[in-house]
Amino acid sequence: MKKYINTLLILLSFVFANYDVGEFISETDQNLTKSTCYAGNGYEVDDNWKLADWNGNLNGGHYNVIFIEMSATW
Repeated sequence: MKKYINTLLILLSFVFANYDVGEFISETDQNLTKSTCYAGNGYEVDDNWKLADWNGNLNGGHYNVIFIEMSATW
């Protein structure tokens, strides 16, 4: 039974995903502000940042390419 529940949860995570590989992040989602938990890229711990900081159309012309990899373990 546990195997079936895990399989169902995995399949549902693909159905309800906001983005697929190769899609562009919407401007609304780019402007969500988050707090830094690990210093780097000019940010210190607890600095606020958003993806729009790296979008040349929104940050004054400084264009970047970013690769986002997200994974979780429980």
